[in-house]
Amino acid sequence: MTLPKGYGSGGRRTGGADSRDEIERMIGRRVEHMNGVYIIGFALCWAATAGGVYVGVTVYPWAYPLPSGLYALSVLTVIEALGFFFIMKIAHEKPVRA
Repeated sequence: MTLPKGYGSGGRRTGGADSRDEIERMIGRRVEHMNGVYIIGFALCWAATAGGVYVGVTVYPWAYPLPSGLYALSVLTVIEALGFFFIMKIAHEKPVRA
C-alpha cells in the first residue's frame, strides 16, 4: 500500500507494525473501537421504528390497529437486532494475515 507524503519513508511502500500504526493514524479510529457508535446507531434506529409505529397506531388507527403495530414493531426489532449483531461480528473479526 502506498501512503501519502508524511507517512512512512517518503510515501514509499513500507512493511511491518510501523506501517499499520501509521495507516491507523492516517485513517482515524479502527472499527473495533467504535462500539459506542454502533450501539447509539442501533438505539436511534429502534427509536425511529418505535416512533413510526406509534404514529401509525395513534394517527391512523383505522389503518394500523394496535396488534398490527405491535407485530410490526416486534418483527422490525428482530431484523434490526440481526443487523446489529452482523455489524458487531464483522467489526470485530480478526484480519487474515498472509
